[in-house]
Amino acid sequence: MKLINKRYLIIFSLISIFVLTGLGCKGLTQEQQEAVKPITINYWTVYNDVDALRSFAVSYQNLHSYVTIKVKQVRYDEFDSLFANALADDNAPDIVSMHPRWVNKYLNRLDPMPDNVQVTNVFTEGEFKPKTVISTENNAMPTIDYIKKSYVTTVAQDIIVGDKVYGLPLFMDTLAMYYNVELLDKAGIPIPPKTWDEFSSAVKKSTKYDRDGNIIQSGVALGLGENIDNSFDIISLLMMQNSLIMSQGDRVTFANGLTDRSSDHPVLQTLQFYSDFARPTKDVYSWNAKMANSLDEFARGKSVFYFGFAYDLPRLKARGPQIKFDIEPVPQLNSADPSNVANYWVESVVAKSQHKSEAWDFVRFITLPENVEKYSKKTGQPSPLREQLLVQKEDVNIGPFALQAITAENWYRGKNIISAEKAFDELFSNYLKPVGEKESELKRNIGLIGNAVKIIQQTM
Repeated sequence: MKLINKRYLIIFSLISIFVLTGLGCKGLTQEQQEAVKPITINYWTVYNDVDALRSFAVSYQNLHSYVTIKVKQVRYDEFDSLFANALADDNAPDIVSMHPRWVNKYLNRLDPMPDNVQVTNVFTEGEFKPKTVISTENNAMPTIDYIKKSYVTTVAQDIIVGDKVYGLPLFMDTLAMYYNVELLDKAGIPIPPKTWDEFSSAVKKSTKYDRDGNIIQSGVALGLGENIDNSFDIISLLMMQNSLIMSQGDRVTFANGLTDRSSDHPVLQTLQFYSDFARPTKDVYSWNAKMANSLDEFARGKSVFYFGFAYDLPRLKARGPQIKFDIEPVPQLNSADPSNVANYWVESVVAKSQHKSEAWDFVRFITLPENVEKYSKKTGQPSPLREQLLVQKEDVNIGPFALQAITAENWYRGKNIISAEKAFDELFSNYLKPVGEKESELKRNIGLIGNAVKIIQQTM
């Protein structure tokens, strides 16, 4: 099958070259020849979806033979330097996969989505005397109203800045709860927890220690930041569920109203709950700084629960093929008013692109509902489109994530998510340190929270 596909592509490419550069161009006006001049669209993706995007590229090139689309995967931690260098050298890609938490950082490097784009179709007609036919089509891009009505709520909040749109998503991932089925059974827990009280009880029952008090089986990786995947999203989830408004506009607001007289402030309650899992004096103690990465510990069968996204599923299957695990939506503090965390990417066009019309038209093409559905099936990611989520929430693998997508949020829209994540990591670490004899614990903790807010605020 692969040989047939490869042979087809080679033949198609040769025909395209012949049509565009050879006899097929006879009779074309100068304007038409310019319209079908071969161009290359360079596409950088950080997410591991290269195969799906390349499949779309082939489909698009079948419709627009003068366009070649090259898809390249770039490492998350290398994107910033590579992108900056490419822009400086006037060698930037035309399309980039952009995390919503990056949009404001790169805003002046991105092209606002136009209302419509004009592209050229090239085809031949006539069996005995082939003739090149050129037609121009004007394709409307999704309107702001369509985006607000068709996509889950967070999409419009993330990609619309002012009255401009800076990208369109292919999927909508959410934070869910993975659990080791066999370890839960051995702990005498027949049903995975639905509430945080049930969750805490399950952690107590499933965490095991040796004679010296060392953890040999962790109930869950919580309480710290640096060795816990998705710690920023987990603490955000807990704060939002505890009715905290994380930010408003460009202001960080989750600590608003916090004073030395507010020991019951929701932010203090949330941090207390989170940090207790890393305090040896607490009955839910199940994690510490000496332990390995949370995903690796779960994949080794050394941790019972893991909070992760749909994109973690193939990683866990690869690293822990012997582990029998399942997935459930995250516990809720108030099931009548659920809060969930969104984590996804949008496809954006770079401002320096020399082929903006074709670049935006390709973004339009891959985000058509039928292609989003294909993408979901190929990558195992929930759709960002409300209508498709109705079907996907019944899916065994996608269901737990899709079920949460409607209420998923992304609160951070600043310019340096890495600094914001480090601010929380330092907060967790310092929160666990002992308080001096003459020091007020409440005052110390308020100061730590205030410092984290200050750092994050500087990035907004």
